[in-house]
Amino acid sequence: MLVVTEGKSGKRVVAVLLGFVALGVFIAWVGFKAMQGSGGLEGAQGTEFTGAPRVLADGVLYEAQSGDPAVVTAQDIRSGKQVWRAELGTITTQPVLVVEDEVVEVQVAGTPWMTLERASGKPVE
Repeated sequence: MLVVTEGKSGKRVVAVLLGFVALGVFIAWVGFKAMQGSGGLEGAQGTEFTGAPRVLADGVLYEAQSGDPAVVTAQDIRSGKQVWRAELGTITTQPVLVVEDEVVEVQVAGTPWMTLERASGKPVE
């Protein structure tokens, strides 16, 4: 008769694997909190979260949409009111926004395409 019993080595393997999972969750949580604190997720002074069609900065949500016409909008998240809307012409790929101190840069395929005034949405020459 063959009897298989789980020895200490099997329990150690399970404990080590659970330890790695716990460590991974902890590292992800610390990274998430660090991004929140630096403004990468919620917005801060200076350059904001880069490479997204939506950027939240100083209580204003800037959003870019491709299409004919492509548009960038700024919406005050406290009141829900649209601050401004800028039509960009025809863009077939999803534009990306970079919000800086005084401007919103619209990028298409990683290349700066248009710069708008952050307060009004008017193009910067």
